Amino acid sequence: MILCVGPEGTGKTLLLRRLLNLTKPDLSLTTVPTVGVNIVSLIEPEKPPIDIRELGGSMAPIWHSYYGGVRKVMYVIDGVNLTQLGEATLLLMGLLESPKLRGAQVAIVLNKNDSAMSRGANELLNVMRLADLKECVTQTITTFEVSALAGKGLRPLLKWVKGEK
Repeated sequence: MILCVGPEGTGKTLLLRRLLNLTKPDLSLTTVPTVGVNIVSLIEPEKPPIDIRELGGSMAPIWHSYYGGVRKVMYVIDGVNLTQLGEATLLLMGLLESPKLRGAQVAIVLNKNDSAMSRGANELLNVMRLADLKECVTQTITTFEVSALAGKGLRPLLKWVKGEK
C-alpha cells in the first residue's frame, strides 16, 4: 500500500487522477476535495495493481491509524501556499517519526510549480529545513516538482510509485 497525504488543498486528488491517467488515458480529471479516504489502483497489464490510499488533509489527526503496512508515502505540499508551509512541515515531521513508517520510502511532492506564485523547490525545502530533517530520520526521502493541474513532472513520480529506476 502507498499512502498519499498532505495538508488540505494541496492537490492530492488531482495528482492521483493525473497519475492514473498516465496508465489509463481518457480518465475524467474532475475532482472534489477528499473528506475521508480515497483509493486509487494503478493497473497495468501483467503486473500486480498498485493501490494508493489518499487521506484527506482534514484527517491529519488520525493519519497514524492508516500507517500499518505502508511501504511508500507520497507527501504533497502546495508550492504556492507559503502560509501553509509551517503546518505542512509539522505534519511531515509527525509522519516521519512514526515507528510504523520507519522503513517506508517517502516522496515529497512539491505541487503547483506551474503557478506564477510558486516558490522554487530549493526555497521551499530550505524553509522546511529538509536537509536537517533527513539527518534525523531513517526514511529515504525523494523530492519531486510537479504540476497536477498542467500534468507536468508526473512521469518521474510515477516511476517512483512503480519502483522503477
